[in-house]
Amino acid sequence: MSRGQSLAMRLEVAKIDEADVYKDTARVPEKHRLDKNKPIPEGRICKVTTGKRSILLSLRGKEDHSNPAIHLDGKTRTALRVTVGEQATFHFRQVSWMGQFLWAWRATDPAYRIAARVGLLSVILGIVGLVLGAIGLWTALAQRGC
Repeated sequence: MSRGQSLAMRLEVAKIDEADVYKDTARVPEKHRLDKNKPIPEGRICKVTTGKRSILLSLRGKEDHSNPAIHLDGKTRTALRVTVGEQATFHFRQVSWMGQFLWAWRATDPAYRIAARVGLLSVILGIVGLVLGAIGLWTALAQRGC
């Protein structure tokens, strides 16, 4: 394994609990949730790759067992082209703030998706306000002859 490469984990694909469906989440027991041989803290957004397919997911634990399994909803299984009961090799890589933003922007759950879009709109409006304020200040100073 080269430096910066994620650790390959052989996991069995399982159905996720009903409460986690359409939450863009994967449930993986802590001892199997590794990136570069280090544990991934619960709730981190990671790029989950199997074969040539990848998806951004929030990785969470699975307390009722520690079996080498990854629990996914139907939408995610379809995106990764895996089936329940199948054994597959998965790679987990934590993403930067941009990956976290993209996860929220594309989220199935409208609560995450709307929050990301309102946040971006707020940043854009803040920049517009800053530019307009700077123009107003520059105009006022120019009229005073400063």
